[in-house]
Amino acid sequence: MPSLAEWNTTPATPARPVSVLDRIIAILDAVKESGGSITITDLAIRTAMPKSTVSRLVAELVSQRYLSRTEDGVSLGLRLFELGARASLPRRLVAAAAPVLRNLRDVTGERVGLWVQQGTDMVSIAAVAGRLPMLPTRAGMRSPALTTASGKAYLAFCADPAVVSRVSAPLPEGDADSFRRELADVRAAVMATDMEASYPGILAVATPVLSSDRVVLGAISIAGPSGAMDPDRVAPLVRAAGSTVTRRLAAA
Repeated sequence: MPSLAEWNTTPATPARPVSVLDRIIAILDAVKESGGSITITDLAIRTAMPKSTVSRLVAELVSQRYLSRTEDGVSLGLRLFELGARASLPRRLVAAAAPVLRNLRDVTGERVGLWVQQGTDMVSIAAVAGRLPMLPTRAGMRSPALTTASGKAYLAFCADPAVVSRVSAPLPEGDADSFRRELADVRAAVMATDMEASYPGILAVATPVLSSDRVVLGAISIAGPSGAMDPDRVAPLVRAAGSTVTRRLAAA
């Protein structure tokens, strides 16, 4: 039975971080543990810091893309992903796709990438360089989901209409309707194209990567010179690559 001393003891409060680095880490940890978005008020409570301090540090973290503004507060940002965090995607996706990406590059000679959706962007989590040196291949690079082949391949199979609406929000009403019709065509063909919309002179073709229960996880894309890469030739190769990664994930 608890003693009187134990009954009268107030619950311990979280230790207040002292250094700036401690405060930043405490904020990032609290956002991570929230499992999504968290308000400034809740951050202040969880970190035992003044709300004004939390607000100032959050603003700095947002400006550096370590955090991202949401309707409900803030969430983890893309900068953490770019520094190596694979927060939004299981590492097994990269492991399953790696040999498939290399094989596709060896067969075609073009730049091949694996992409996941983050907000209104697609983020590269793996890439193999091709014959065009000007095409970036670093993991963590971002491209708009609205115009890229990888973005359209992902969105065509995305089950959340809010994601598609958020990406297509900048489009005028007529263009938004055309975009949704294009996604329907992508769904039917299991293939999306980007003819110089994202990069002048560059053609990209992409296909979705699905889980065993048909949930879209990302997209595989191939990119090369629009005047030299034949989309009809590479399309079945890219589709086969997406199917192979899906099978490898199911078998893992």
